[in-house]
Amino acid sequence: MRAALRSRTIRTFAVAQFLLEVQFWFPIWLIFLLDKGFSLTTAVLADGVFRIASAACELPVGVLADRIGRRRAYLTLAGGSVLTFAAITQIGSVGALFGVWVLWAVLWALSSGAASTYLYELCAQQAPEVTPARAFGLVRAVGSASVLVSLLAAGYLYEVDPRLPFAVTSALAAVAFLLAFTLPEIRGSRVVSTLSSVVADIRGAAADTRVRRAVWLGALLLLFGWSARILFQPLVLDLSMSAQATGWMYAVFAAASLVGGLAAGYVDAHRRRLALAAAFLLTFGALVATSQATWLGPFLFLPLMGFGYAIGTTVLEVYTNEVTPRPVRATIFGVVASLAGVGIAVARPGLGILSGDRSVAFAFGTWAAVGAVLLALAVPAIRRLR
Repeated sequence: MRAALRSRTIRTFAVAQFLLEVQFWFPIWLIFLLDKGFSLTTAVLADGVFRIASAACELPVGVLADRIGRRRAYLTLAGGSVLTFAAITQIGSVGALFGVWVLWAVLWALSSGAASTYLYELCAQQAPEVTPARAFGLVRAVGSASVLVSLLAAGYLYEVDPRLPFAVTSALAAVAFLLAFTLPEIRGSRVVSTLSSVVADIRGAAADTRVRRAVWLGALLLLFGWSARILFQPLVLDLSMSAQATGWMYAVFAAASLVGGLAAGYVDAHRRRLALAAAFLLTFGALVATSQATWLGPFLFLPLMGFGYAIGTTVLEVYTNEVTPRPVRATIFGVVASLAGVGIAVARPGLGILSGDRSVAFAFGTWAAVGAVLLALAVPAIRRLR
């Protein structure tokens, strides 16, 4: 990690990512909409539109990010964050709500690969003394620290003014935008091409078994780990946890993710199979354990899940960047998110309904059973990693 910290370029990028990764909105967005007078049905429908729109935008936005250049894509991500979160503070009608949520979905799609591909190529061209694994581990840890701080502060900001969490997010993104201007463009990353050449590039990448393996593992892990998070809130309600205790639960989860990101920085190519197997197994084990002892979930089992998921996703980010040709790197990350997004769009509401109709423990156990199938599907690909 010391080499990554000594590089001015990587330090600047890490600070920009800290500013962009804040999640002041996460604990309070639903409360914000309800307090604005929107019904729960309207809020849930807006979330559904967001999920569908983000999945639909992943591939085209990834193709666009590959064509305009890494720095321009990253600047667009930061600038889009400024606009999106500022617009949320001004929502006053159902039409505005759905319009802003679609804009947010496009931004979400862009975030799938813009930062990852830029960081990888910054290491290659601007900081060759820094191994990508160490740089990604550092940035993942910084992002988790940002989430930790923002989750703890979100409620206090909301008490001052309900619009403040979104306004602060927009302001921090503006600072990240200015920092991104000081970062260099990647030589040769801007590609002028035709539709036929784009299709040819994608076909070429799809023919590579390593790329297919990266997409497969990335989609499986994203589906498995991200879908499980929908059960956090039902678990909190089932245990009658206070708002303060809930905040600490999310803080501990973020702290475990921070440690996982740092640990991923020390995973070299020879240990990737072990790290990915651990990521799936820790997530699976946490689900099984929580289904049997829900009261231990918030501060023991869920942090283990966060730790494993952070290691797995960080290792896969590095591997995917390594094996994917430069002209389609962001596109491939979009494919991963799109494939996982289809499953997530079904799994998350299904798990939410199941936790209400049966029990939270039953929902955790059901997703663990599904996870056993996902783990079985992932094992052959993990074993073939080089």
